[in-house]
Amino acid sequence: DGALAGATAHVVAAAKAIGGDIDVLVAGEGVAAIAEAAAKLDGVSKVRVADNAAYAHQLAEPMSALINELAGD
Repeated sequence: DGALAGATAHVVAAAKAIGGDIDVLVAGEGVAAIAEAAAKLDGVSKVRVADNAAYAHQLAEPMSALINELAGD
């Protein structure tokens, strides 16, 4: 819907309590503002942005391919 989901802050807070680096993936179309909001969350180490029409509807096939690609980094 063009905004960072409220649950994202809760997930990041829980991850921060566990410890370690926290990377956030923002995938979709026209997600620059969402990525900026994610970067401002306390505890976030890195925001990975995949801004492409292929991710606009969060379909399993393109998202799984993206996650597999990023897992190799």
